[in-house]
Amino acid sequence: MGDNETEPLISHNISTTDYRKESLNTNINTKKDDEFSFSKIPKHRKVLLASMALVNFLSVTGFALLAPFFPAEAKKKGASQTVVGMIFGVFEFVVFLSAPVLGNYITKIGSKFMYLSGTMIGGICGILFGVLDKSPDGTIYIVMCFLCRTIEALGCSMFLTASFAIIATVFPDNVATVFSVLETFSGLGMIAGPAVGGALYQLGGFGLPFFVVGSITVLNGVLGHFFIGHINDSPRPKSKSILSLLRNPFSWVIALSLSAGSFSLAFLDPTLALHVKNLPELKDNTALIGLVFLIAGGIYTFTAPLWGFITDKKGYVKSMMAIGNLVGAVGYLLMGPTPLIDHLPFKLWSVILSLILMGLGLGCAIIPTFRGLIESAKALGMEENMDTHGMVSGLFNSCFSLGAFIGPTVGGALADEYGFDWSATVCAGLITVSVIFIAAFGIFKTWNEKKYLRGSDKGNDTIVYKSEKNNV
Repeated sequence: MGDNETEPLISHNISTTDYRKESLNTNINTKKDDEFSFSKIPKHRKVLLASMALVNFLSVTGFALLAPFFPAEAKKKGASQTVVGMIFGVFEFVVFLSAPVLGNYITKIGSKFMYLSGTMIGGICGILFGVLDKSPDGTIYIVMCFLCRTIEALGCSMFLTASFAIIATVFPDNVATVFSVLETFSGLGMIAGPAVGGALYQLGGFGLPFFVVGSITVLNGVLGHFFIGHINDSPRPKSKSILSLLRNPFSWVIALSLSAGSFSLAFLDPTLALHVKNLPELKDNTALIGLVFLIAGGIYTFTAPLWGFITDKKGYVKSMMAIGNLVGAVGYLLMGPTPLIDHLPFKLWSVILSLILMGLGLGCAIIPTFRGLIESAKALGMEENMDTHGMVSGLFNSCFSLGAFIGPTVGGALADEYGFDWSATVCAGLITVSVIFIAAFGIFKTWNEKKYLRGSDKGNDTIVYKSEKNNV
């Protein structure tokens, strides 16, 4: 980290006065070209980052491990396929609703308390889900599934909102890099979840996958109480709420891009398998179809640190969002392939290429958005403190979860009604619309700055949003 740090943001003994003094100096003499290195950060920060990485991995693993066996088990209990889809979807919907509220009150609740409590709630609900096979069939079983998933999602929303806010405060010069590390572990959890769930289910039945993952999550929360140092995030007098972030048009641009990206990623969950099984090489080969699912997720997961490094090193936000979305849109046009372009091939190699482009493009577009929201808040004159970072984290998680909720539900309905090719084209169009808004904002911002310079000579007051010098 930078040499300007006189006191650590996380320690076992740090006074409010010291924290406030450091907060005032957070951005003074900061070396923007400092590269993040796990080996160089203090021990207490290593513990914090390792805990967050593990919780992100376990939470997504717990979310994804249901896929191989839960639909069949739920059907035995009288749940229809539509209800099963709603049980999956309610998780993201709860995060969408709760994240902004949690982010707005993070310093009143306490970021460490919110983080550890969310971890414990998520782990305990995961364990409880493992005993639902003992529940009576029918309505009682369905209600218990919804109740358990809803509370688990609330816990997930708590620790996600807190963890993103904490990293923005603790690693102010490497926000995108550290965020990308957490995204990598989330991606690993998404990849490992179905495999872990299937293997443990085969080994010990319905409950074992939930008991194992949930118990490790709870243990991590207990250990975190003792090993994660004090995080001083005392509430500060403020009149702004999370809605204040939306006064900057750039926040809306980021929200659209983020929701479009997560929508397009989640759209593939219920639709891609049925689409690619029409390929001669994959027909009735479930194992190979499963490998196809790993392509986009794997590319996104393992390239996330690269996009985070570039964002922090160069400060590129809008340009990376625009380029990444364009690349992702091309991937979706090829994936259908789109009926708008004649003679595009539908071959195994073209599907693989489209998934590679999608993983590369959406990773490049999504990773910079968290830093972009922080810059948007700074442009509005909001202080860089835990209050602001909590609001940014809440808005980010809400927008991402909105897309992740609508993707399988609305996207699946579109595929049923109009076919995969047209639905994938809609995804490409939605992503392209976000690029148009990014470009329009850049043009308006440039025009507004020129107008401000002309108006300043005449003594006119013209509003202009501040921005980082390298934030292209």
